[in-house]
Amino acid sequence: MPPSFTDRWERLSLNIHKAIDSELPTIDVAPFSASDIDAVTAAAHPAQAFLTSGWFNATGQSPVVIGARRPDGTAIAAFPLTDRSIGPFRVKEISGSYWPFRSIPLAENISDAELALLLRNKAMHAAMGRLFRFGPVYSDDPAASRLVPIAKANGWTVLRKPLATCYELDLADLHEAGPWPKGSTRRKNRARERKLAADGDLNYRFLIGTQIDHASMDAMATVEANSWLAKLDGGGDTKFRDPKNRAIWGRLVADPALSQSLFASLMTIGETPIAFSFGLEIGNCRYYIANNYDEGFSKFGPGKLLLYKDFEFATDRGIGKISWGAGDAGYKTEMGAQPGPAIEDLLFVRGSLLGAVVRRFWELG
Repeated sequence: MPPSFTDRWERLSLNIHKAIDSELPTIDVAPFSASDIDAVTAAAHPAQAFLTSGWFNATGQSPVVIGARRPDGTAIAAFPLTDRSIGPFRVKEISGSYWPFRSIPLAENISDAELALLLRNKAMHAAMGRLFRFGPVYSDDPAASRLVPIAKANGWTVLRKPLATCYELDLADLHEAGPWPKGSTRRKNRARERKLAADGDLNYRFLIGTQIDHASMDAMATVEANSWLAKLDGGGDTKFRDPKNRAIWGRLVADPALSQSLFASLMTIGETPIAFSFGLEIGNCRYYIANNYDEGFSKFGPGKLLLYKDFEFATDRGIGKISWGAGDAGYKTEMGAQPGPAIEDLLFVRGSLLGAVVRRFWELG
């Protein structure tokens, strides 16, 4: 007797499913070494070029790193994880050397199917736990942009907590629009420089990588000690006056793979440092981590004077965009900056019920 239509359909369906299953990728999830992290970073989006093993280890936290490989051994994702508490909950979070860059290296050619397998993998679940903090990061972070929709489609609840708006300065657009800064601004700046120079020789220094030595870090710490930050309880979030933070930047300057991504600029009168800027240069973008000035010279605007010079130096280096961080919208917009991506914190929760329970602690924390 010839097979019935139902038999033929069931056989066809089985063959289709077998064909689909044979095309699905497979991945191996296991602990990663420093060289594994660096291999992923080398294959990641250019904006993630600094997320090397040195970046994660500079904190001194010794993160536990879990990662994914293809069957041929190619490393495609790395998750450097540490522990923290949110209310009564213990969570895993991304390690990192600086607050808005708590992201992971992710190979640019990782497929959605591979990411889905990763987020469903039992070994990955064991490493990440039920609660996994990703961030703070910029809202256009390449890894977060890939992970969030796929996590939601694979049983994860993703809680977003907006923190701030980042301001950006498009140097290329400003220069194309005409002389920048304006002639009137240039004249004011020169007048301020003449007044400052009355107390001694006025100098600007622009430093890259290992040029950011102990002496220049001491100078930046001196500026922080004489800035508005010093008036805050606990001395504020200083990058070079605080020994723990300074140790992180010192390790990164000493890292051959990362040092050339760091920049700093110093403004001095004689031997006295009165303003500085510091940050991370990735491709044609400069991310400003800190800029500050000595309040004793505030009437001359040393912070702005240095930034205008710094932007000029960056333009000569081929930098097209300034990512200026959050806060201080007044002087940033006055200098030409516009609101850019948001800075946000993400919490990945396995299961909608737990997500509903955790949401209140996450939003209030």
